Amino acid sequence: KGEDAKGVVEAIEYLRTYNLTGHAPKGAEVVVVGGGNAAVDAARTALRLGAAKVTVVYRRTRSEMPAYAEEVEEAEREGVRFEFLAAPLSLEVKSGTLAAATFRRMELGEFDKSGRRRPVAKAGAEFTLEADLLIAAIGQALAPSELFDGTSVKLSEREYIAVEATTGQTSVEWIFAGGDAATGPSSVIEAVAAGERAAVGINRLLTGETVAPWREDRLVDTAYDPDADPEMTGRAALKLLPAAKRAGFAEVECTWASKTALGESRRCLRCDWRDEAATAGAKQTARN
Repeated sequence: KGEDAKGVVEAIEYLRTYNLTGHAPKGAEVVVVGGGNAAVDAARTALRLGAAKVTVVYRRTRSEMPAYAEEVEEAEREGVRFEFLAAPLSLEVKSGTLAAATFRRMELGEFDKSGRRRPVAKAGAEFTLEADLLIAAIGQALAPSELFDGTSVKLSEREYIAVEATTGQTSVEWIFAGGDAATGPSSVIEAVAAGERAAVGINRLLTGETVAPWREDRLVDTAYDPDADPEMTGRAALKLLPAAKRAGFAEVECTWASKTALGESRRCLRCDWRDEAATAGAKQTARN
């Protein structure tokens, strides 16, 4: 109740608006509901847009947040607060504008189909946060009817588009799909790969031929000594802009010095050597 009030926005639209225009709704006391990367990104953006207080509220525990751990850690360093095991209950609206949000405390119950324990409400355990901007980052769902204009396409058990794994072909011969619409939330790389598979499938449907010239092996003319002994060195630490200097939208991850960058370029990528070395080391330890 109250989600249509002024001051309640959706995270993806909020981030999209800022990235396209450089402007987005601002608030002094901002509450973000959700636990994914979009929630943390929205919280860090709100902080940079001048919010005095930003709180992320997530219905499960920190260890179950789908957001990248390093994003959560950097958000905390910048001053974002986190409230775990809490879910929105109601919004307080005054004169059509958001004034506060009430949450109920949760506890973890039985495991659900996602493999995580389902959060269940604790009776009588409620708290209120004052807020003039609430950003909802609670996930998105596929709307097949809007995509297919009345054409009936088979969906998977998870309500995504069911596709043939190698071509992306759906239950309707001439419709192909891929990316989040077919797999659920994943990476850009996965979506690009799905597009590549669909291109092969579409070509085969139209011509009867399986043609994918970009998959052919090509000789890479690069000097490489397979017998050289790799030097096992650890990855160089990434230097970050101090939290106190992150008031604006400057890059947080700083570039390496030339010497460090060159060292990184020489680090061993011979996984076969690493695995052999580890095996040999284990055998030597066993003999000792």
